[in-house]
Amino acid sequence: INAEYGKQWYQRRVRAFDMVIPLLLRTNYNRVTMPLRARDIRAGGGGVQGDTDKQITAYHHINKLFASYIDHSLDDIDYTVGEKLFMEQFLDMEIREAPVGKGMLYPDDGQSFESVLYYGNEWLLFIWDVILLSTIDYWSGSFVLSAAVAWVFNEVFLSKFSSWRCQRNVATKALIDDRFLL
Repeated sequence: INAEYGKQWYQRRVRAFDMVIPLLLRTNYNRVTMPLRARDIRAGGGGVQGDTDKQITAYHHINKLFASYIDHSLDDIDYTVGEKLFMEQFLDMEIREAPVGKGMLYPDDGQSFESVLYYGNEWLLFIWDVILLSTIDYWSGSFVLSAAVAWVFNEVFLSKFSSWRCQRNVATKALIDDRFLL
């Protein structure tokens, strides 16, 4: 877990990483994006031009913040590159705590983008499936029929809903106006 290890990953062309960011970096990120989350912006207080200017300014500051973080240019905030432990990979969560002011970068296996799309909605989807399955089973008395109807419902309706929801999530997290998404 040193600079030489990071160079090895760079030479292997790994450019995507899972990150455990330090609290100070998250605080700076929240401070930069606060104007975007303010109610008056969403309500149209500054007009379209005002919203666009604030988005451009916030994007510029976020870009500078993360570029400084990656370049090790921030005084109190740094990171190390390393592998996840077996249990961390298996449970898909961090077990070790990063030192104060230090983040961890783990090489990505290509699956993290999909996890961002549904992040925070897992329980909602699970509860929806359980309620739908239980209700149909109660009404029909057939578990097989209820499972089939729940599966069809998930494939048809929820795939359309999740596609729309995922586009909104990507637009929000990437600071992209949702009109630019296809």
